[in-house]
Amino acid sequence: MSTRKPDTKRKALVAPIPSESAFEKAVIAAGLTVATGKTAVDNRYRGQIEGKSANTRFTGSLDMDLAFKLVEARSNRWDFGLGVLPPGKKEFAVWVEPHSASSLGEVKIVLAKLDWLQAKLKQPAFAQLKALTDACREQGHQPFRWMATAHVGIRPGSREANMLAARGMSPPSARVVI
Repeated sequence: MSTRKPDTKRKALVAPIPSESAFEKAVIAAGLTVATGKTAVDNRYRGQIEGKSANTRFTGSLDMDLAFKLVEARSNRWDFGLGVLPPGKKEFAVWVEPHSASSLGEVKIVLAKLDWLQAKLKQPAFAQLKALTDACREQGHQPFRWMATAHVGIRPGSREANMLAARGMSPPSARVVI
């Protein structure tokens, strides 16, 4: 049995409990399941989404397609939402849709998915996610991104590129840099 007295001068090194991010709170308020970092994004696409700065933090992610697959099986559903916290700036949400861009007809499908997502963001339960999406625009970013999963057949200045631009989207690209 030890007769040594406990060292009362030393403080326990306990890591602080991280608080929920605004994105996590918004996803929970919408009644959906949030994942840490980019883990809700399918593994084959995760590496193609990156922050412009090495200090950009992904605060959470959401698989919208999976969340609504059973209840809206026939809908054109958007795939992923991400919480993003750039260094020294306010957190915002970005929405990424991995989809083929090999033919011009894919533009209509992606725009239908965008319509679906924007309708969700207008619902009261999604108000916090909409506010984070608006914060993305306020910081000069496009909140809706099309990640090309195949060769891009949409040329800059084409009718299809103009259709995307009219809806606030850039043409699809193989990487999403936020």
